[in-house]
Amino acid sequence: MRVALIALFAVLSLVHLYACYFKLRRLRAATKPGLLLLLAVFYLAFAPTFKPHVFLALLFGMAGDILLISDGRQMRFIIGAVCFSIGHVLYGYTLFCTTGAFAAIPNLWLLLVLALPYAAAIALIARGLSPYVRERHLRKLMPVYLGLVGAVNIGAWLTLFAALRAEAMPQAFAASLLVLGSLLFLVSDTVLSCSMFMRKPSHANFYVMLTYISAQALLTAGFMLYF
Repeated sequence: MRVALIALFAVLSLVHLYACYFKLRRLRAATKPGLLLLLAVFYLAFAPTFKPHVFLALLFGMAGDILLISDGRQMRFIIGAVCFSIGHVLYGYTLFCTTGAFAAIPNLWLLLVLALPYAAAIALIARGLSPYVRERHLRKLMPVYLGLVGAVNIGAWLTLFAALRAEAMPQAFAASLLVLGSLLFLVSDTVLSCSMFMRKPSHANFYVMLTYISAQALLTAGFMLYF
């Protein structure tokens, strides 16, 4: 069953990426909702220590995917962004409150060193996109959303540092997957934002979904292995 679900997820991901690359809208819309559903089912069935916040984050991600299938509907986009934001809050809660990430903060300097590069990157992204975003509320909400993604990244790094300090190598490996997954999530959302508000590059959906699927899979695997 475990191998079958992994194989099904891999095949569905490849089919979806194929549809994104060749701009097959119907196939892309048909395959997108199943990606996070399969990850959620896999986590529910095989997580050694079940964390409801991770499971709910995957479900909210699936809801966001469904809402963002259709282009050009601002209300669906806003609700979808809210769903993804809730997912990031749930991921962040799991990282900061259940992994011992705060044990990696001997002082505030480490937190500052981690936070500053993300704050600078988010500020640059928001500033670069701001002239292209007509809606004032979206200009204000965009850095808030990216800030949530950045917070998840910081939580993943702190989780890794805590595992390394404790010399817990299996957990350090799992935390490294969380770091990579959270970084890819930030890349995916940045590419998505640029393609939505600026000139849409060729095969933009392909690159967004490639990094997004990889991010969600790595986060799921990281949480399963860590606990």
